Amino acid sequence: MSTVPLTINVPRIITRKVRNLRWLVRGYVALEGVAAILVTAGICFWLALGIDWFLEPTPALRVVMWGSVLAIVGYVAWKKLFSRIFTRLPDSSLALLVERTFPNIDQSLVTSIEMAHQPLATSSEQRALYTRTCEEAARRLAEIPLGQVFRYRPLLWTSIGAALLSASMVVFALAHAETFDFWLQRMRLSPTPWPRTVNLQVVGMEQVDGEWVVNVARDDNYELHVEASLADQFVAPEQVEIRYQLVDGRKGRDSMTQVGNAIAGQDATQAFRYEFKNLTGDIRFDLVGGDDRVGNLRLHVVERPQIVHTTAECVYPKYLGWEPQSLPFSGRVELPYGSQVRCSVEVNKPLLSARAYDPSTQQELAVDMAGEQAKKFTFTLGDFRDERVLLVDLRDTDSVSNREPYRILFSVVPDEVPEVSAQLRGIGSAITPQAVLPIVGTLVDDHGIEAAWIEAQVGSAAPQRRPITHLGSIGREDVELDRFDLMAVDPTTEQRQLVLTPGEQLTLSLHAQDAYDLDSTPHVGSSQRFVLDVVTDSQLRALLEKRELGLRQRFEAIYEKMLDTRELLARIAEESQVEPAEPPTAEIVTQQQERYKLRLSSVQQSVVQLSYETLGVAESFEEIVIELENNRIDTKELTERLQAGIADPLRTVSTEEMPALGNQVQAISALESHLASTRADMTTALVHADDISSQLKAVLDRMLELESYNELVDLLRGILDEQKQLTEETRARRREKLRSLLDE
Repeated sequence: MSTVPLTINVPRIITRKVRNLRWLVRGYVALEGVAAILVTAGICFWLALGIDWFLEPTPALRVVMWGSVLAIVGYVAWKKLFSRIFTRLPDSSLALLVERTFPNIDQSLVTSIEMAHQPLATSSEQRALYTRTCEEAARRLAEIPLGQVFRYRPLLWTSIGAALLSASMVVFALAHAETFDFWLQRMRLSPTPWPRTVNLQVVGMEQVDGEWVVNVARDDNYELHVEASLADQFVAPEQVEIRYQLVDGRKGRDSMTQVGNAIAGQDATQAFRYEFKNLTGDIRFDLVGGDDRVGNLRLHVVERPQIVHTTAECVYPKYLGWEPQSLPFSGRVELPYGSQVRCSVEVNKPLLSARAYDPSTQQELAVDMAGEQAKKFTFTLGDFRDERVLLVDLRDTDSVSNREPYRILFSVVPDEVPEVSAQLRGIGSAITPQAVLPIVGTLVDDHGIEAAWIEAQVGSAAPQRRPITHLGSIGREDVELDRFDLMAVDPTTEQRQLVLTPGEQLTLSLHAQDAYDLDSTPHVGSSQRFVLDVVTDSQLRALLEKRELGLRQRFEAIYEKMLDTRELLARIAEESQVEPAEPPTAEIVTQQQERYKLRLSSVQQSVVQLSYETLGVAESFEEIVIELENNRIDTKELTERLQAGIADPLRTVSTEEMPALGNQVQAISALESHLASTRADMTTALVHADDISSQLKAVLDRMLELESYNELVDLLRGILDEQKQLTEETRARRREKLRSLLDE
């Protein structure tokens, strides 16, 4: 089959339909582009008007805003109109558009268009086929409305939006010609602000970097105050609304409270207030009232200034001998009386100011700040002698103050008078002129004893001081402070310091002084006063013999009680050895055991009591021996009789024998059975009780011998007293006779 190149003639209806479709597409693009431009221009118009109305930007910002508007409108015009309307639209692209909209054409239109623009080398059969394709495309295309190719809904909505926005601009220009003209002036960068009927002013906030800010302490409340001007043409809004946003992004709004009802012409402003409570984070908000709006307001939450460290720099009084110290404290510090104090305070934030004052005296202390925005300051109390409570107010660089003044308590530790405690050991209420008086006691002071002395006074004579030199061992435990010897001789005069005669009274007291020197009156502590009667040797022996008689009577009662205890123990032993005629019941056995233990417990308590009483008698006899020695009237025979014959045996019985007997009785009471198993133990305890009774009887006999000896001494002492009295009477008669002879 031969082929020849042929050119296919496309039917006229196809070319006409394609040409019409091209113009329809360009018209659709033109309408859609113009509508998009009008919508964009309308939106930019109202946005620019709103921004200029609410924010009133500066001319420089308005230039940027107008440039942005032109750039946006130009971009939309190019993107939606010019770049599309001048785009080349090939026949094949239009045919493909029709084919996609009307699939029943079955690609015959696209085939016809492509054959019309490409010469083909084909056979007669192919030519006939292509001809039928073109005829089929022409037939089907004639039945198709080209308007259905387009989607009219987007164009409709865009056109409606353009119409509404254009109409709104026209209506605004006609209905508010003055406002529109003023806005045109603003577009020409006029500096004149928009005329408003409401003028809101925020009280107490500062503008920082285009933002109105006030610092508020954390967890505190802040009361916002807004004033609406009533001057000139301004009026008060019906309400002022707060539109806020929290740190976490949550938004809200609330109305401010109108304060009073201001009257135009009489009042300058109408006040509004609102309280933000328990602020924990920053809050950004705007104020809207009437046609005015105040934006970019922020409550900035900051920490309060707090005291984190306080130190008292102390220079102590010289008498203490202490080195200067820095004492950290918290709220309260105790300082010695007379200290020089300088207080150093450290806080958590830089400060603008600090104030320290005494609320009781309304006295302010000079505060020394360590430079600008310092975190530390100091103030001086001077000579510290009275307890003081100081209040401290802080104000930091955020202009935030402490909620309540900090209290700093300075307590005075006064220098106490020395504590003096003394007693005479081995001395009674009467002494001989040659006695030695052992003084035992304690001298205690909070800062040490400087000097101590014994003050002695005979009758109404001037008191004499005798210093105590060995102060090193003095403390809170009883020690022998001094042995006040009445026979002591003054080394300068070689005469006795105190000359006492029987019948006089000696008053002794112990005194101590510390190193305190801040006042004219020294701190001196005194013990109790000891008033002693001065007696002869025989008189003192007589007094001691009376004490011995009282002790013997006391000891006789102890001996009788010991015998009773021994008898009770013997009865218990006898009962434990009696065998019952018949085996007792369990109940009877239990009752016998309880009674048995109860009686043994009574014996044990009696032995313990006797031990303490016997020891008391022994110590009393030892005190008599010591008192004889201290008064220098002791003899070897008398000392051995009282100490070795009475005191030592009684001490041995009370500290060794009686406790051993008590332990034996306790061991018997602890046994389960009280019959055969305890008989040996009971016998041992009874023998021990007999031995103790014998020892006590021997001491009692010695006391009776001593009483007989004392009776002889009393008889001899009576003879001596009668002889002395007779001698004095003889001297008196001789003096009378001499007077009578002289008278004659």
